[in-house]
Amino acid sequence: MLVVISDLHFEEEQSRNIEGPGPHPPIRISRNIRLNAFTKIFGRLSEQARRDGAHKMNLVLAGDIFELHRTALWFHDNPHRLRPYVSTANVDADLEARVLQILRAINEQESPVHGILAALRRLVGEGHYVDEHGQDKRFPVPVELHYIPGNHDRLANATATIRKTVREFLGLSPSIAPFRHVLAFDQERALVRHGHEYDHLNFSRDYRKMEPLPLHLPGQAYDDPTIGDFVTVDLVARISQVFRECHGDRQILGDPLLRRVYERILEFDDLRPVQAIFNFLLYMPDSGYAPEQIWRDAIKPVAISLLNTLHDHPFLLSWLKEADRKGRLDTVDAIQAILVLQAWNWKGLTLQRIQSLSDLALRFYVDGTGPERLAACEETILNGEHLFVVAGHTHKPAVKLIGNRQGGEQYYVDTGTWRRKIPATPGFKSFGRVKSLTYAVIYGPGEDPSNPLVPGKIASLDYWTGVTERWVKSN
Repeated sequence: MLVVISDLHFEEEQSRNIEGPGPHPPIRISRNIRLNAFTKIFGRLSEQARRDGAHKMNLVLAGDIFELHRTALWFHDNPHRLRPYVSTANVDADLEARVLQILRAINEQESPVHGILAALRRLVGEGHYVDEHGQDKRFPVPVELHYIPGNHDRLANATATIRKTVREFLGLSPSIAPFRHVLAFDQERALVRHGHEYDHLNFSRDYRKMEPLPLHLPGQAYDDPTIGDFVTVDLVARISQVFRECHGDRQILGDPLLRRVYERILEFDDLRPVQAIFNFLLYMPDSGYAPEQIWRDAIKPVAISLLNTLHDHPFLLSWLKEADRKGRLDTVDAIQAILVLQAWNWKGLTLQRIQSLSDLALRFYVDGTGPERLAACEETILNGEHLFVVAGHTHKPAVKLIGNRQGGEQYYVDTGTWRRKIPATPGFKSFGRVKSLTYAVIYGPGEDPSNPLVPGKIASLDYWTGVTERWVKSN
């Protein structure tokens, strides 16, 4: 019995809070998953394991379990401007200490994550869990936990000390060996990755034109940083810090518009697609504020400050140079020209211009290549060795047919996320909020005997995904 979940994004929740003095209530972030979600799933998995005659449960945490990028700790007490977008081979003692600080903040005593990790360790180490009624239960089969780093916890693999800490948090056997990037389960005919391998902006190699895709990709491809790392840290995560520097904590707490925009900034982590950031800030139909006012009074000074800071950033310029296709004009050339000329200072950073750039980014998102197309090129899919490619990364749960050979149908299974999601309408001008949860269960040939399949069953899949939310009438 193979169970795969991904993209839990456990994060530290203190560094972006505003607790300032005065009569106004503080602004506090609280987006980590709650323990009761795991309590319910442990109970359901226990029932499934017993009912379907499982011999063992391999529980795979398939990447982006620890959120090492989206934290303001990269901007606090950091005189050397340490950043996570370096090769794991170049993580020195100072950067190692910063990563360990973030990990310990994620697992601090008051965080929901602390209780979740304790429950995971107990399930794996003792075979016990507490059900949703508070009753102590024994899991019916042995549980083995596996962990694959993703792009947001890439540095979990950086040093022996960091790996040791992660293993302690998860209750894995002591070791300083690197974590594996891909797992193959022969009984279940399944290949498990994080899935960033299929995303050229969040993986250091572009495999969109490679076929077949080898099972084991070069280790350096996982070690090297990506433009996605840079954008996540020094653009998305940094916006909250620059917003506070531009407007001041006291003013943010006391001004209804600034407060509303800052609270929205704290939700960026759950927005999909992330390219809709600009629209997400501007379009708040229930707030009473027009986009022009939001832009002028809250966002414009922040955008200018960010651009003035980042326009000559060595990492960004280096990536743009490598991405530039010589001999043809494209979006990269336009971005390079804007940055070199600092066009926002002499042409003016108007709402119309920035909206045009946002719309361009969203068109690129809509026209993007789906991960299932690359999953279909996996060598072990093409040769019929595996029936399933299971991966996360996208936060978009899906089961898609990628092959149909003599050995059976083959599927790409996207494990989505357990985080709250902020979906957008097709026009990216309205946004909602729902809690989501997805996991995949794959049984080998000797399990799931009650399933009414033909004799000679190879494997079977149970895929569970859903959303939940409760709405109340607003005044």
